[in-house]
Order: sequence, then structure tokens, then C-alpha cells
Amino acid sequence: MSVLSIVLTLLVVVGTGYYVLKAYNPIFVLLFSGIVVLCGAFFLYGAEVPLPKNTPSQGVFLDVYKFLSATFAKTLSEVGLIIMSVAGFAAYMKHINASSKLAFVANAPLGKIKNKYLILSGTFVVGMMLKIVISSYAGLILLLLASIYPVLISLGIRPITAVSVLSLITLDYGPKDGNSINMAKMVGEPDNVVGLFLNYQLWSVVAYVVIIALVIPLYYAYVDKRDKAKSETENVEITEITNPQCPLFYILLPWLPIVLLFGTYFAGTKLDVVSANFIAISFCFLIEFIRHRDGKRVSEDIIVVLKAMAEIFVSVVSIIIAASVFAEGIKALGGLEVIVGYLASMGNIAVLLCIIVLSFLVFGITIIMGSGIAAFSAIGNIAANLAPKLGIKPIILVLPLEIASCLGRAASPIAGGILALAGFVKLEPLAIIKRTLPLLLLGMVINIVVAWSFTL
Repeated sequence: MSVLSIVLTLLVVVGTGYYVLKAYNPIFVLLFSGIVVLCGAFFLYGAEVPLPKNTPSQGVFLDVYKFLSATFAKTLSEVGLIIMSVAGFAAYMKHINASSKLAFVANAPLGKIKNKYLILSGTFVVGMMLKIVISSYAGLILLLLASIYPVLISLGIRPITAVSVLSLITLDYGPKDGNSINMAKMVGEPDNVVGLFLNYQLWSVVAYVVIIALVIPLYYAYVDKRDKAKSETENVEITEITNPQCPLFYILLPWLPIVLLFGTYFAGTKLDVVSANFIAISFCFLIEFIRHRDGKRVSEDIIVVLKAMAEIFVSVVSIIIAASVFAEGIKALGGLEVIVGYLASMGNIAVLLCIIVLSFLVFGITIIMGSGIAAFSAIGNIAANLAPKLGIKPIILVLPLEIASCLGRAASPIAGGILALAGFVKLEPLAIIKRTLPLLLLGMVINIVVAWSFTL
């Protein structure tokens, strides 16, 4: 039976991956696979559908849809609402030019650095610092293309070098980031996003930023010298830098949820992410009303927030729900439990092996799909269940998968951010990825080493 469980688990994973690769909608594929597998596991092994507590069973078919309904309700009321509130706040910051102003001001000091390759490191560090408040990968890249890219080009940096460095600003982190919130839910600590960030995620991010920033000048000096020897040239277009039309103090507004979350955390009280975002949105509405003295105009801005919340439900929350159903189906087959049982007998090396295999699995799937959400949500849920059987905290196994999904996105030729960069400089996406892949693989090594260090 154990061999059958492993074979069926592998067949389901490969089959699901096949249809995702064939460009079938991943939400449908994950949901359909999860439902079919839950039903199949019941008939094969008598595996019960995981119903909410005190919910009576009414047969496998009704139970599966009860489970589906409960998963929708739970996700929407917890991590789904959190992610939607984050998206609503981010959209409003973009609408009132606060995030654009922040990017413009943050990049201004870079022009004072003389060495152009050190400027690339500075750009990378500033971009990663901004990522904590501007959590959208594609959104931040577009802001940096408008604010810092012209500065880089005017200083003699090649377009392909400039955009490839921008593509490395890829890690999602911080207590108001959707991936981080999803991760906290996976590991069973949805109310401890700040604590998980400070105690675990921050170290992975700092290690990545420091090492990549140190390597960037050496690596790009070598690559540019190599390209020059091949006589590769580019057409350079310098675009004008525009200062966003809003007061200077608006650069503080994107930080409001972060300040509220950290402030209450260190004060010993708890403020959830949804409340922090809604408080920040309300305050920004008040600021906009004082600025424009136009109540009707400000009232219309609520549509910006609500539309962003709806869009993030379709693109992110629905995938998290589908991936949760799929993960329960895989769990019901029992193949992973058998594999983990074998791994556990290997001792401490089993943990490192799991971190490496699962991290590169997420990395590879993300490259193919162009988005790390589905890969991380599906495999992350499975990893969270595996971790206790390996004798480690779930966060130790789930965190490297979250980081791997971000690195895989930067290596995908169909990721939104990469397509935006390639289109901006009129290059093929693969031209950027070929240049950054060694650094992204270095990032994977850093990610795995840091995750492994948490077990020592």
C-alpha cells in the first residue's frame, strides 16, 4: 500500500503540473485535481474528507463540497481578507502618487556615487528597502524604471545591465506582504506575522541583500567587459525623470501600516494587518480631503481600493484557496507521509535534503508558471505538514520555499515584472534572465544555507 501511495502521489503531481504547463488555468487545475483526489482517496483507502469541527458527514461527494465551501469561507475571512486589504492600500498609494514620490526621493542620493558599478549595488539595496512598503514586484519595477533607470543610463550604465539589476529586487518580505501573510497562515501563526519576519524572514532577506550587493559590482564589471570584447552594442534612449505631483510628506504615507504593526508589536499589544491597512487608508482619505477640499473627489477614491481588492482576489486569493484544496488531496493519498518516514530515518541530513529538493521544486515550477503564488501555496502547505515529522518548526521548511518562489519569478521569461523590463528596453526576456541567472542561483544557495542554519 505504501508503494501505491507514493506512485499515486507522483502521478497526481506530475499530471497536475502537465496541465498547468499546457496553459490550463492553474486555479481550475488545482481545484479539480484536489476534488478528484479527495474522492479517490476515500474510495481507495477510506480516507475521510477533512470537514470543519462538529460538521456531520453526509457522504463523500457532499463532504468534498462542504470542505470546499469551508476552505473558501476560512481563507476569505483570514489570509484572503488580509491580502485584499494590503492590495487596496497599495493601490491607493499608487493612485495618490505617494509610492511614486517615495521611489523618486529614495533614489535621489544614488546620483552622488561616482563608481557606476557601486551605483548598481546602491540601486539594488534601495530597491530592496522599498520592497517592504511597495510589495508588488512588477509595480516597484515600473516605479524604478521611471525614477532611477534614467539616472543609471545617464551615468553610462548599459540598459541591459540596469534592468537586470532591477529584476533582482525580487524578494517578497515584511508584515504587510501577501506572501508573508500566506506563509504565516501555513505555519499556523497567522497572528504572528511581525514575529516571523523579525525572527526568521529578516535574516534570509538581509543575507541575500548583503551578499548580492557585494557581488554585483564584480559580476557586472566582468559581464560588461566580456560583452565589450564581443562588440555588443545597444541603442540607448534616455527618458526624462518626472517628479510626481504630490507634497513631499506623502513619502511617509506608504509606511503607515508598517509603523502601526511594528509599533503595536513592540508596545506589547496586537494589531492585525487588516486593521492597520484600513486605519492607514482612512488617514490617507483624510489627508487627501484636506489637500483637495473636494469631498466628492475623495469619495470616488474608494472605488480604487475596492477594485484592487477584487483584482487581488482573482489573481492571488483564489490560487491560495485552490492550492489548499490540492494540498489536502495530496495529503489524503498518504504518499508524502511514507516518503517523510523514510527521510526521518536518515537523521539530520533529511532536513537539509528536504529544504534543497522542495526549494528547487518551487523555483522550477515558478519559472514555468511565471508566478510563485500557486507553486508556493501548494507545496508550502505540504511542507508545513511535513516539518513536524522531521522534528523542525514549520517555518524552517516553509520560509525557503517562499524565498525560492520569489527568485524563480525573477528567472521566468513570462513573469510580469520581467516582461515589463524587457519591453521597456526592447530586449528579449531571456536576454535579461541569462544575465541574472548566476546571481539568482547564488540567491538560492544563500536561501538554503540560512534555512539550514535555523536547525543548528
